[in-house]
Parts: sequence; structure tokens; C-alpha cells
Amino acid sequence: MKPGRYVLINIPRGVRAEEALIRVEAEARQVSERCADMYFQVLNISGTWAEEKHAGGYHYESEGVVDETPAWMAFGQIEMKVVHGHTQQGTKYLNFYVKHLGRTGLLVGGLLGEDDHSDAATPSQSCRNRVALRAGTADAHGRSPRNVSAAVAQL
Repeated sequence: MKPGRYVLINIPRGVRAEEALIRVEAEARQVSERCADMYFQVLNISGTWAEEKHAGGYHYESEGVVDETPAWMAFGQIEMKVVHGHTQQGTKYLNFYVKHLGRTGLLVGGLLGEDDHSDAATPSQSCRNRVALRAGTADAHGRSPRNVSAAVAQL
């Protein structure tokens, strides 16, 4: 609901970025005048587990060219996937998926972990007076009827 740079995952919870086994940060941007048009545009995967696989970790941008089918990547006991998407209007965005967080045996920080997400879920001041709730129905797979950036975690 609010543009900014957010830590989605930080393992172990509470450690600095330089000490993390895995850290995922994403930048959400509002891409139109509509407050609800908030999408992940940049995503970074860093930490010891990421460095073991790829020097410098992993960096994704929504505008990046992708010619491959996204695959699950294993980092320690967890798996992650970053998927490029786009709206019908052509807005490009990133989706982030992670599974098996509970297998680490460590506390998980970040918005998809045990950290407080109330700030990220609170609309910016300019949008507070314009937020309108809209009833919608999901399809048989639980997907929203319109494209949105998503970050999904599974224990």
C-alpha cells in the first residue's frame, strides 16, 4: 500500500544485512495515479547463502529482459522464485515466491516473516483519502481478477 524499499525476508531475524544467511529486499513503486497500482520493480537476494551460489547475490528489475522460464532456486533449506509479469496495460512488475521457511529452524524476519508489516500496509498520506474498497472475486486458483505484484511465503 506504500511505495518504498522493504525487507521481505531476513534470516536469521534481527541480524544486519552483512550478517544475514539470506536477505530479500524489494522496492515497491506506485506506477500510476491510482494508489492501488503498487508493484515490485526491483528485488535483491543477498546473504551468505546467495553468495555461495552467485557472487554478489541476485538482482532483478521489472524492466529486465527475461528469456527463460522462472525456476525455483534453493538457498539453504528454502526455495525462492522471481517471476516477471506485466499488466494488460503493459506495466512490468516482479512477483516473489518462497517456500519451506520453517525448515531453517531459525527465526525469520522481514514482511514475510515475523516482522511488523503495519507500515507497509498503511497507505501513504496522499492516498489515505482516496482509498476505496472494491469487492472482487478470485478465480478457482485464488488469483485476483487483475494483475498485482505478489510476495508469497510458505512455511
